[in-house]
Amino acid sequence: MFRIIPNNLEAQSLEIWEIQGEGVSSPYAFDIVTTEENIVTAKGNGFFFLQTPPERSDNNPLTSDGLLVNTGYPGQIGDVVSITGRVLETDGTTSISSSNIEITFISGGAPMPLPVGLGDSLPAAVPSLVHSLEHLENMVVEFSATATGPSSNLELTPLTTSPMRPFREPGVRYPGLPGLPVWDGNPEIFWLDPNGLNAPNNRFISAGAQIEATAILLEADQDFWLALPLSYSVNGSAVLRTVRDPGPGEFTVGSLNVLRLFANTASTNLRLQKLARYIGRQLRLPDVLALQEVGSLSVLRDLAYYIELEAPGTQYEAYLIPSGGEINLGFLIRAGIQNATVSQLGANEVFTLGGRLHDRPPLLLEAQLPTSPPTTIRVLNLHLRSLLGIEGPDADFVKAKRYQQSLSVANMAQSLQQEGNLIIVGDFNAYQFSDGYVDVTNQISGTPSLGAQYPVVSIVDPPLANQAELLPQQERYSYVFEGSAQILDQCLTSTLMEGIEVKGMQYGRGNADNALAYADNPFLAERASDHDGLVLFLQTENVMNTAGSLPGQEIEIRFPQPITANANIYLKKRNGGPLKNAELYSLQGQMIWRYSLFGQDANLHLPANLREGQVYLLRVTGERAERVVRVIVN
Repeated sequence: MFRIIPNNLEAQSLEIWEIQGEGVSSPYAFDIVTTEENIVTAKGNGFFFLQTPPERSDNNPLTSDGLLVNTGYPGQIGDVVSITGRVLETDGTTSISSSNIEITFISGGAPMPLPVGLGDSLPAAVPSLVHSLEHLENMVVEFSATATGPSSNLELTPLTTSPMRPFREPGVRYPGLPGLPVWDGNPEIFWLDPNGLNAPNNRFISAGAQIEATAILLEADQDFWLALPLSYSVNGSAVLRTVRDPGPGEFTVGSLNVLRLFANTASTNLRLQKLARYIGRQLRLPDVLALQEVGSLSVLRDLAYYIELEAPGTQYEAYLIPSGGEINLGFLIRAGIQNATVSQLGANEVFTLGGRLHDRPPLLLEAQLPTSPPTTIRVLNLHLRSLLGIEGPDADFVKAKRYQQSLSVANMAQSLQQEGNLIIVGDFNAYQFSDGYVDVTNQISGTPSLGAQYPVVSIVDPPLANQAELLPQQERYSYVFEGSAQILDQCLTSTLMEGIEVKGMQYGRGNADNALAYADNPFLAERASDHDGLVLFLQTENVMNTAGSLPGQEIEIRFPQPITANANIYLKKRNGGPLKNAELYSLQGQMIWRYSLFGQDANLHLPANLREGQVYLLRVTGERAERVVRVIVN
């Protein structure tokens, strides 16, 4: 027998279910209480749990028989103890303070209370003032659940016992605002902390994995329910699914947020390898790829090089106009796409609350597909203001900026679609429906809104088609936030297409559903970013021009690697047309040497003053062709 005894005043003796009460908080908060002869059900680092023996439960569906004690326990699970201490109510959780606590050992070896089973409707999918799990707080439960998203940076995994995956839905989170659509917040989601009670950790749980567990249920924050497993098992693997291959005469336009891709960081090479694998394998090398969150033109060129390593013969030309911030918009365009020009739109527009309206001005690509005659396309690449802060102290600023950006882009869309063949892609940071405050996507597309605090204005006519709305319901996501699948990466197409038929859009799976821990492995495509990329398929009416079609390796480059100053570099242009220029760049993107070429064959010598041990980029251009290779100087 042991006792930890403070100098406490006389305390009221209560059962755990009396301490818990029927509401969201204890009726005895901040009182000193005693609860006698309860079973130790679990021990963590600096805390343990108690539960009323079954024969003393009040069997009230509104009260819990479990209690969290905020101090370490030296005994064993199954011990029966009495405690005296002060009741705390913190972030929705009822507990006993560690200050001046008294713990008295009574006996050992008590059987564990039978776990309460969670099921299809528990947790409930309908919100309420008292959460459906409140009556199980700090108690032993068991469940068979599905991961609704991947293991997070905190190594927690969102779960549901419902057979349906939870998605973000229209509106302001419950309880919402009068006159606006309301989203229930998906209260059926709860979270698994694999090693919360020192069970083996698992950082590689992906969406769709099946989890069986016996656990203690804890309200770790307001309406944030955490299962701390006494034991658990996981059955599932990483989520990988490629988009389909393009058919004959089809071209593809893709979009991908590359998650703050910067040059010269400790993880740059690893990230480039992973992104190249994802673009090559999951997106199948789109002919035009719009990218968001690119640090610089040099790192975008590096990505093109790594893609060629992943898929030999694939040549991309990089386009990027700096936005003035850390992250930029860019394009990778495959050799064979003709007459490409890129320009920023709205760069000088002013936000009414001060500063620039567009922190990352929309980037417009105008180019011709290699058909006979050529088919013009216009691709507008967006990365709009995020949702962060939309319900915080800066909410008015965030809402106004998102709204004014959507109006600006809507006017761009209306003007551009009159010129024909308009495609708008990118990270809209907006759902396909109203978030209740601003309906960004429907403002841009000109389609009906369910309502928003900032109402949609009619600008775009005819409306653009949202390709994501044509996907099966379970495929309508590109991102997972707090366990809810959602679309942030959109694809809108004009209905005024000439010479092109839109043949659908798909997301390449591998990022949003997979655990952050996969990001450390350069040999896997999984978790190259936190967004899934998309690919739009376009069927051209005009016949593909074979001479101008997307080539494999149009320019042959042969040289020893590493190369000495006097070594010969042999160049050959295939499939007609002359070579044009050879350019040497530093890895930071600065051109340090240029040489004009003529004809289809050339022998080249690099300048003699290059530094030994340095790596450079050699860019060779020809008619409708480009190739970039790395050169290591010895």
